[in-house]
Amino acid sequence: MGQLLRYGKATLTLEDSSPLITPTPVVKFKEVYAEGRYWAPRISDKAALQLLKRKMAKQVSYLRAYRGFRASGAKEEKELGEGRAFLRWLMRHELSVAWESEDLQLHSFFGQKDAPRHDPNDEMAMNMSFAIAPVSVNGKKVKLYLADDDVLRLFHMQQGQQEDFLKLVSRYVEQRHQAQARSLPALPFVEWLTLQGHRPGFNKGQIGFQLPF
Repeated sequence: MGQLLRYGKATLTLEDSSPLITPTPVVKFKEVYAEGRYWAPRISDKAALQLLKRKMAKQVSYLRAYRGFRASGAKEEKELGEGRAFLRWLMRHELSVAWESEDLQLHSFFGQKDAPRHDPNDEMAMNMSFAIAPVSVNGKKVKLYLADDDVLRLFHMQQGQQEDFLKLVSRYVEQRHQAQARSLPALPFVEWLTLQGHRPGFNKGQIGFQLPF
């Protein structure tokens, strides 16, 4: 596991031999020239997914929307953070963004051709941006479904011993099957993981992300 060194607001990671990574931020947004200067939007992963998924009858380009947001004074930015304030501005004007691929940069972790994807006809995966590679438990392939907020919680976990994500998934599925066999309630994955004292690290091909456009 890497050793973290903090200097003010900067955080450096001294990498060891572990290949495990945490793919954050999931996306970065393109710089925009507005109000006489360049802005590099600082938008949390949660707010980013809300922005990307928002669909309204009225759509404008990313540049036009962000410039309008800045021209308005972005008065709620200090209170809500930039991403939520931008989203609130769009809601106030009943707008959504007509996103183009050049408007943002996806984390390189999600750029793999062999990354897992949800089947478009999979009803269980409706509104889920992230797809998890299936695991083999007791000779059977099992697929774990996690809502976007749960995946983002995994990405931002700070406490616990880091361990390979799919190994944790396999262990969870096996214990869940045991609980179901005894008619016992099973904890959701993130809560189970917290109680186990672990946090996930990710290898390529374990989790995929599908942009909603």
